[in-house]
Amino acid sequence: MVALGAVTALQLMSGRDSERPKLSIRLGEDRCRRCGMIVSRLEFAGGILLRGRGSWYVYDDIGCLAYDYNEFVSKGMEVEEVRVFDFATKEDIDARAAHYVIADPRRLWTPMSYGVVALRKKEEAEELAKRYGGEVGDFWSVLSKFK
Repeated sequence: MVALGAVTALQLMSGRDSERPKLSIRLGEDRCRRCGMIVSRLEFAGGILLRGRGSWYVYDDIGCLAYDYNEFVSKGMEVEEVRVFDFATKEDIDARAAHYVIADPRRLWTPMSYGVVALRKKEEAEELAKRYGGEVGDFWSVLSKFK
């Protein structure tokens, strides 16, 4: 029993994160799962990893990602991880922790004209929202707009 407990503890400590593939998008090559467009700019892109799937679904626009996220959840699929890219730094960030600017796409252009971008820092999101006449929201508020 002690040996079994040690093995389980070791598995937990090593974590599933080490087994989880890292989001990698090949600009100019990968296609958005939802709309089929080639992903050409990281600052609008993101990815979804479903439990039990060994690779990421990639998206050219956060709106496409949000529609698919809602669809996956409605079908009972488990989203293991969801990541987006920071509009300012182009670094990938946890989509559930990001701050989003939601604006009129005529003012804040995105590849599929959804007008949504993500930022790691709330202050930067507030500044960008003011510049583009938009609002700041969290992941769940973005999802509610794309059902």
